[in-house]
Amino acid sequence: MANLFTYRIDNHGDNVRPQTIQDARHKFRAKEISEEERREVEDAAILEFLSYQRHLTLSCLSDGGYRNGDYRSPVLQSVAGFVRVPDAKYADGLGVWTVDAPLKPRKPIASDAADFLLENTSFPVKVKLPSAAHLAAHTYSDQTVRAYPGASALGDAIAELLRDEIEHLLEIGVAFVQLDNPDYSAYLAGGGPEELTFEQAVEIDNAVVAGLEKEEHQKIALTIGWGDDLDAAVDVARAEKLFASDYDKFTFPYHTDAAVAQDLPRLVPDEKQIALGIVSAEDPALEDISTVMARLDRALEQHDYDRIGLLPHRGFQPIHYNPAPMTIEEQRKKLELVETFATMIWGNEA
Repeated sequence: MANLFTYRIDNHGDNVRPQTIQDARHKFRAKEISEEERREVEDAAILEFLSYQRHLTLSCLSDGGYRNGDYRSPVLQSVAGFVRVPDAKYADGLGVWTVDAPLKPRKPIASDAADFLLENTSFPVKVKLPSAAHLAAHTYSDQTVRAYPGASALGDAIAELLRDEIEHLLEIGVAFVQLDNPDYSAYLAGGGPEELTFEQAVEIDNAVVAGLEKEEHQKIALTIGWGDDLDAAVDVARAEKLFASDYDKFTFPYHTDAAVAQDLPRLVPDEKQIALGIVSAEDPALEDISTVMARLDRALEQHDYDRIGLLPHRGFQPIHYNPAPMTIEEQRKKLELVETFATMIWGNEA
């Protein structure tokens, strides 16, 4: 029997923002429009995006990250204690933030945005958040010592905040929550951020979800990479420890032969689900169908097909202030290709 709650045709989130959103953000920063007016533009764009997703027959619907500056924003902009480091950016253009005081919620992290989705669709709703360990590893600094003695203590505090938020999201009816920690691809290759050990990261991220009460259809996924570190051998012991954590589903890139060679599906326990990022969200060129099907055939030999979902390898525009790698129409063609592969595997049950 088909697993009805695998969410087979998925979308990472962080989709290409329409120009209306970008213009409204620019006007808001220039104090030409109010926060309420900016939100009205966002609302209209999200309603249009909901329709867009339904025409793509996605299994769950999101707001595309349209309200966020980048993929970390739901937490960074909702919790006091996080501060932007002026004029500091990572190599990919992502703004640098740190923690300079004990963390305290200022407003709901994601539930207000989720409420809007739930009010405007009867289809399963997906919410995407950064993981606690990922945030801790990248926001801990010398300034943070005044509030937390180490990155692990900071991670514990973020985990508590995220757990409370996810409990509320599940209570109001969100079907699918995805937490992103792209650092795990480096951890599985023997590296990772120096601020946290692999064991600390897993413990922190697991604390967010361990023992959470959910309905059968409600799933929580962990994204373990965005396409980096695919040319290195996987530390099998680390992978097995990660996949033994209490997440229902694990999402990882599967869009290159290097990713396939890592054989990650083989290491995921049978009772867990996996989501395979089979098309690139960075290259607008469409993938060759026979090449992708050969990769999928390998995964299907390793993992039950009723526990597999398909999606792009990462978000299409995780940082809204960086140029998108493709147009909205090119993004649509990528998502349609994901749907095509799902139909080839599951037919009408996709």
